[in-house]
Amino acid sequence: MMKKKSALIASLLFICTAVYSQSLNAVIERYEASFDMSSPTSATYNVHVRVNILDAEASDIGEAYIFTDDFRSLTSFSARIESGGKTIKKYKLTDLKTAPLGGGGISDATVSYVQPVAPVPYTVEYSYEVAFKNGFISFPSFIPLSDPLVALVDARYTIDVPAGTEIMYESSEEPAVEKGKTDKYTWSFSSVEPYVYEHMMPGRFEFLPYAYAAPKAFTYAKTSGVQDGWESSGLWLYGLQKDVCTAPAELSAKVAELTSGMQDDRQKINALYTYLRESTRYVSIQLGIGGLKPFPAEQVMKTGFGDCKALSVYMQTMLAEAGVKSEYFIVDTDRSDLLDGLYSVGQMNHAMLCVPMQKDTLWIECTNPRLPLGYRHTDIAGHEVVLIGPEGGKKVRARQYPDSLRISKESVSVVLNADGSASCVGSRSLKLDSVEPYVGFSSLPAKTQFNAIMGANALNPADFNIISVNDNFNDWILMEDGEEYVPQMKIDYSFNAVDYAKVSGERMFVQLNPFAKQLYSDRKARIHEYVRRRCSTIMDCVSLTIPEGYAIESIPQSGTIECQFGELNTAVLVNGNTISVTQTLKLHPGRYPKEEYATYRTFAKDVSKAYSSKIVLIKK
Repeated sequence: MMKKKSALIASLLFICTAVYSQSLNAVIERYEASFDMSSPTSATYNVHVRVNILDAEASDIGEAYIFTDDFRSLTSFSARIESGGKTIKKYKLTDLKTAPLGGGGISDATVSYVQPVAPVPYTVEYSYEVAFKNGFISFPSFIPLSDPLVALVDARYTIDVPAGTEIMYESSEEPAVEKGKTDKYTWSFSSVEPYVYEHMMPGRFEFLPYAYAAPKAFTYAKTSGVQDGWESSGLWLYGLQKDVCTAPAELSAKVAELTSGMQDDRQKINALYTYLRESTRYVSIQLGIGGLKPFPAEQVMKTGFGDCKALSVYMQTMLAEAGVKSEYFIVDTDRSDLLDGLYSVGQMNHAMLCVPMQKDTLWIECTNPRLPLGYRHTDIAGHEVVLIGPEGGKKVRARQYPDSLRISKESVSVVLNADGSASCVGSRSLKLDSVEPYVGFSSLPAKTQFNAIMGANALNPADFNIISVNDNFNDWILMEDGEEYVPQMKIDYSFNAVDYAKVSGERMFVQLNPFAKQLYSDRKARIHEYVRRRCSTIMDCVSLTIPEGYAIESIPQSGTIECQFGELNTAVLVNGNTISVTQTLKLHPGRYPKEEYATYRTFAKDVSKAYSSKIVLIKK
């Protein structure tokens, strides 16, 4: 068996270097996990992993992290490092380091971990057991391979439940099922080749092994529920919130004060959202029933902090006091589509609020109230969400924004000097998704502001200065005529550049557009399909005033570069001693075969040439 595994590792290494022109970082020889459920409230979870580390950069592949809380405890652990066929170090349970998970030390969740390191190549092998108590709403997920340039030789996941226990699952492969005194489900994965990370690649779970599972009926922290559909699953979750949405007298008085004289719901929501931003902060905490039951509104008011659930419930309580009905919902911010047939809240990682309005639904992000009110940020726009109410859960999809709104624009006025230096005044106009990295921009450190504005251009700027930052974040949520509210921001700035142009004798060479963002195209061939999920438009406008005593000798022409991946339109106009350049790049959404990557690469190179083409000036 060992010879077979060695041969397989050698062949995987050959595949990686021959096909991908990159080294294999690690090989997971064996990854075994078993979840043995003895009753609705107790189980043991055993894990055994053996991994070969071939590159020091991949040492984290051999690290072990075990999460515990009031529902699970670590009962045993052992590990060892092998090098040259010998064991060079061993670890036991007492060697593990332990750290709290969030909440400033008030959380009941911890992580125990070990980070074995040795000169490469080396092998790490570890085993541990976790005892589950107080029930479980889902079984541990099984994802034996997730990192690029890592191969998997053999993996197996077994879930053993009392006979007749109904479970639901979603997985990359169907399990083998054995019925008897217990019901056993076994997922087996073998000889999984390593993958290479690529820009704009498909989601990893399209080609990597995984298994998610949960019981249809469950007992959890002295509560019971059924999750055979989102309606029943949401009904249980709603039951956890019955006693947390009561407003104390102090909060009722505050809401009345903040909304006094307001008749319009949008005004009330805006006033309370502003108060949420000014009076609370987000902290990741796992308390209560497995981190699923929110803090009471009263506790959030006293402490001034909470996680996504607590802050959402707090805002919901304030809205109710103001006579505004809202709905609590859960969402997976990583995947836009929920796993079919798995109706467990265990696949969610975030909670928010929404308010049904006359013409649309208003979405409220309570963990980051600096975001514009009503804006559906990239973690929820287009995602399936589950609304939680007294009738249970209801799956809906948060509406995506039209691609036509996804625009960013850079406008720079440049006064060029005879020595090639220049004085520049610019503005960056951002809409929709492109606004998100700049929320709170005014409060960022000067160096961070500089890198955000100047980091991608081809110049060496000096004397950089932010002139002003303006946004429409406090404007009305929805336009009166039903048009989409679009968050926008404009940042005005100035800088000098000693090397804006290159002077050579009587000529001066000036890049047409040094502010453009280059397209990524470093690979000669593509391994995966090319996937662009959203359309985006990037516009650069440069107004160049040439120095006295110089004339234009040659100048790039206006034109269009176009293919199925996108198009670049270039417009060059000359008016006296001013050259105006407008370049608009539009990238089309789509899923393209890897064989078409050569077309994309040609397009990317042509776009880069158009950005870097030269204006040639000559002394009169």
